[in-house]
Amino acid sequence: MTHTELDIMTRALEAAYRFDTFHALLENLSDVREDEWAALPANHSAEVFGHSPDLSIAHIVKHVGAAKLMWGNHAFGDASLTWPEAQPPSMDREPMLEWVDAAHRHFVAAVAALEDDRELAVDRPAHSGRLLPTHQIISIVINHDLYHSGEINRQRALIRGADGWVQPG
Repeated sequence: MTHTELDIMTRALEAAYRFDTFHALLENLSDVREDEWAALPANHSAEVFGHSPDLSIAHIVKHVGAAKLMWGNHAFGDASLTWPEAQPPSMDREPMLEWVDAAHRHFVAAVAALEDDRELAVDRPAHSGRLLPTHQIISIVINHDLYHSGEINRQRALIRGADGWVQPG
């Protein structure tokens, strides 16, 4: 029984969330200023989007954390969690960062607790009700962090009036 692929996927989860210098979610949140946390870009308007979505960095982080909780609960738990229950206790920056970190640690712990690499082929429930192989669920969570990390980076650049992406740090 090997854990080689599980170890690789666990490291990829951690890289996408905290360790990749340019792409990690936490890396792109590291220099978001307090005034940027709930801000919207100057060009944000209902006319642009056809409706008025809240595209603040705070709401992106809320979405990331809720998704981690939903994926984890449905794939590795009792599948009882609903979207309204998977919300942060506060939209304030520090409590939300603690909340999303706890959601991430819980998901990684569930992956790390899998018996061996054979578990990666096991079909598990997604929050949509579909069954997906475990490796695909883990890959979705990795890519979800990376996608929204880039979105946070771009959002920060737009708020700051930068022409391109802003490198964290």
